[in-house]
Amino acid sequence: MAEKFFTVSYDDGTEQDIRVIALMEKYGIKGTFNLSSGLFGKKSYIRLVEGRGRSAAFKDEANPEEYIDHFILSEKDAKKLYSHPNIEVASHGTHHLVQTGLTPDGTFEEITRDVERLSELFGYRVVGHAFPKDTFNDNVLNALKKSGVRYARHVCHLQKPQSFSFDKNSFMIQPTCWQLDPFAEDLLREFIKAPKGEEDAVFYMWGHSYELDYGTEFGCYEHLERLFDIVSKAKDIHFVTNRELFGL
Repeated sequence: MAEKFFTVSYDDGTEQDIRVIALMEKYGIKGTFNLSSGLFGKKSYIRLVEGRGRSAAFKDEANPEEYIDHFILSEKDAKKLYSHPNIEVASHGTHHLVQTGLTPDGTFEEITRDVERLSELFGYRVVGHAFPKDTFNDNVLNALKKSGVRYARHVCHLQKPQSFSFDKNSFMIQPTCWQLDPFAEDLLREFIKAPKGEEDAVFYMWGHSYELDYGTEFGCYEHLERLFDIVSKAKDIHFVTNRELFGL
């Protein structure tokens, strides 16, 4: 009989991951963190505009409440935090560039350097990738496959899936939901209640941990912990990293 799986995927490697991983450990959740090895230790900000985050290099001290820290962990701290049995590290591009704007050689370097550096740092071959800004083209896909990457992840916002089906043979991952989607909890309960079918089913949630500092109804740690608590009590769901989802 087919199985049901739950996994999460977080981008950028910011300091807020510390709190997310603590919650994952508390509830037995597994997942993948997508890092840019060329940005370790970088500090910037996210400006809140109508409840959504926008990148900002500097904070306007006249309105500091509008900004969220986007402080990326140092290489040393990243190695310590993500070297955890429930965590997989994947690539997010060396410098988190929009890779479609690079030459084929530039694209290959941006991806390969990240894969190689992360593989060296964490002591295992990195096989996953999350597209920066959700952009890609044939040059990006070719570079990923030449680098030994076995899967790559899109993003989604406010888009309910048609099903929970999952194809292990597919290179591309389409998440089930974003952690801030207002329907995430109802969708998760639907997934839990759904009987096992003839094919594997997956609930795949993605996001950025800094989004939980927004202080909104769904952009808060209480919301994430509620989701983790709900799924942790389910009897027939396997918790996996993205890598394990593909059987790698």
